[in-house]
Amino acid sequence: MRIAIVDDDPIVCQSLETILTATGTAEVLWMANDGDAAVRRYFETPASRPDVLLIDIQMPGTSGLDAAREILATDPAARILFLTTFADQSYIAQAMGLGAKGYLIKQDVAAVGPALQAG
Repeated sequence: MRIAIVDDDPIVCQSLETILTATGTAEVLWMANDGDAAVRRYFETPASRPDVLLIDIQMPGTSGLDAAREILATDPAARILFLTTFADQSYIAQAMGLGAKGYLIKQDVAAVGPALQAG
């Protein structure tokens, strides 16, 4: 499975890449640190479109929700999983209303692999 990771904390991106690669869960195609970069990278080439986009909710500039909205408007088949520290019902409702495949809390890193497989 080919994924992309979008989080404003480069350490989170690198840690997830290390875990997912070491466990054989996924191949990380690319990483980005804000929503604008995520949209740009997603649509760069057909080969840059991941099987699953793992994205944070709050980031500087374009939020993960806005980036997901933009990606899904052009590619309704995009598979997006949110990974965030916010267990806020409003964010969860917005994410799922957009058509996200899941909403994970960062503190539960063990759930990322199974969610990628199910997503």
